[in-house]
Amino acid sequence: MLRRSFFVALLVGSVAFGCGEDGAPAAVAAATADIRTMVVEEAAWTPTLTLDGTLDPIASVQLGFDVPGRMDSLVAHRGAVVNKGEVLASLDDSMPRAQTAQAEAGVAAAEAQLAAGEASWTRAQQLRVAGGMSDQQYKDAEAGILAGRAGVDQARAALVLARTHLANHTLRAPISGTITNGPDNVGMMIGAGTPIFLLEDLSALQLKGSVSEAEGWVTEGMAATLSSGAPGSTASAQGAVSRVIPALDPATRRLPVEVRLDGAPAGFLAHGYARATISATAPMTVLAVPRAAIVARPDFSVVRWREGAYERVAIEVLTEEGDRTLVRGPLSAGDAVVLYPPAGLGGGE
Repeated sequence: MLRRSFFVALLVGSVAFGCGEDGAPAAVAAATADIRTMVVEEAAWTPTLTLDGTLDPIASVQLGFDVPGRMDSLVAHRGAVVNKGEVLASLDDSMPRAQTAQAEAGVAAAEAQLAAGEASWTRAQQLRVAGGMSDQQYKDAEAGILAGRAGVDQARAALVLARTHLANHTLRAPISGTITNGPDNVGMMIGAGTPIFLLEDLSALQLKGSVSEAEGWVTEGMAATLSSGAPGSTASAQGAVSRVIPALDPATRRLPVEVRLDGAPAGFLAHGYARATISATAPMTVLAVPRAAIVARPDFSVVRWREGAYERVAIEVLTEEGDRTLVRGPLSAGDAVVLYPPAGLGGGE
């Protein structure tokens, strides 16, 4: 690296008047008498980030009945693995079964009445042609057949309603998975909409986290190494970034990221803590500055010497490599930055 030394010509005058260049205190002016700088260089950096969080099942649903009643059948218990559509439990359905039978009888009666009406309607049409029926009688016959058809439609709709009500007394699994929570016995009264089962798909786990806007290099499909957060565990497994939401969270101004772990290998349990490490697929070009040039308060910055003046430049510190620090910010390769900058130089505190 190039190294230069700068001497302040007005040092004596600054000290005499108690004030340095641009109003800096005399002590600052004195400190600039022998400032050293080094040149900013380009560097290759492969970013890596970590996400800490809870491993959630890939799918999880709470289940309950849509109608109230007394549970009289418990088919699936906690820990059971069920397939989509399997019966989990049922309520006492004696009343809705009777209502369904009544609705079925209503459909049969309405259809029979319609059949009789259609026969009368056919005879009325024949009499009308032969002149043996008045206009009023014909209109009455026509109204009767229309009423009969409407009666059948109404009876069928009532049957559909009754069958739906009956079906709501049986609870089926909407997804395949494992019952991780549920009742122990039958006989309890269940309220409509009350969750009584927790059904979770444990075939895959997912870790949800977020990254800063500057870490937008994370893309779907990237490999991720997961380590278990269980005390004393050394379990690790390979996962992948399954989703990157292309919008910042309004509350945190961070980018939501999800990592998926298929197969739930040994050492990883649903709802357990885990850490995912994600590395970029290719190195990025960043800037390297001497560690001695970094000012850490109040925020990370460096003091740049350019065009005969000192200026403080805010930077983002990425990582340290020996005696240099990799950073991002409004610097360019070839810029001169001050080593061990005195307080107040370049406008800082």
